[in-house]
Amino acid sequence: MKLHHIVTIALAAFTLDAVAECDLPLTAVPVYEGEDVPERVSDQLATRLTAAAASQGVVGSDNSRFFITAKFNHSFKDILAGPPQTTAIKSTLTIYMGDILDQKVYATQSFDVKGVGTSDERAYINALQSLNGRNKAFVSFIERGRTKIIEYYNANYPSILAKAKNAMALQNFDEALYYSTSIPECTDGYNEAVALTNVIYQKYIDFEGLQLLAKARAAWGTNPDEYGANEAYSYLTQINPQASCYKEAMAFGDKIAKVVKANWDFENVTKYKDSIDLQKATIKAARDVGVAYGNHQQPITYNMGWLW
Repeated sequence: MKLHHIVTIALAAFTLDAVAECDLPLTAVPVYEGEDVPERVSDQLATRLTAAAASQGVVGSDNSRFFITAKFNHSFKDILAGPPQTTAIKSTLTIYMGDILDQKVYATQSFDVKGVGTSDERAYINALQSLNGRNKAFVSFIERGRTKIIEYYNANYPSILAKAKNAMALQNFDEALYYSTSIPECTDGYNEAVALTNVIYQKYIDFEGLQLLAKARAAWGTNPDEYGANEAYSYLTQINPQASCYKEAMAFGDKIAKVVKANWDFENVTKYKDSIDLQKATIKAARDVGVAYGNHQQPITYNMGWLW
């Protein structure tokens, strides 16, 4: 029986000296039922794993090579006479965290769970109540897995950034940003990744700006009237003010406005108070481009047969 609703979560990492949020991608894959476990229990288990991890500072992610999953083993069921008749469940729940692509397990933790309910389903759900963010064994499990994921990025960020540079050289800027923004803040390569992201994003908005300006010129050249002006401005207002062609685009917009005698609002992007705000906005915009690219890639197949 497989979990139909796949839940995705990401770990927030912490330094030893001070808390520092750091999103590490972690996908909750379909739960494996080693015993005859009702389907709704799988949904409840995934929800509880997510909630327990969230209490440790977890946020959402998707399609990650790093996974969390679980299975029930050695379940024992006993029917208790009523009224009402109830079911008592005892089982061992084992949670796994690891790398699906390298087929490595980073952390495991087993829990002896037991519950009583008016049905098998309710008994299992009640048995899961002890799995929460206050459970010391669960917290330890998260910490062990988190450490391994950070070690992965510390060892592999040079090759990830090399992919970003290769994609940038081919003008595949969205792919390049997908790689450069994937380096978590708490890892060794983050500062280098941010520097590269700034370079890639500037090239991205410059390239996009020139394309938009060319479309605006073509629209105006085809129809040098109010209709053509509206179409041209629909392109011009998409050009990022930080793009190298922005002043040229504004001048072209002013030229059109004089011909059609229109007063156009060309200020299309929020101005930032200082360089820090601009940097934050740039990183967020770059990450959004990378995420959009990643969402259109082939989903990872979470075949867990090697784990069991």
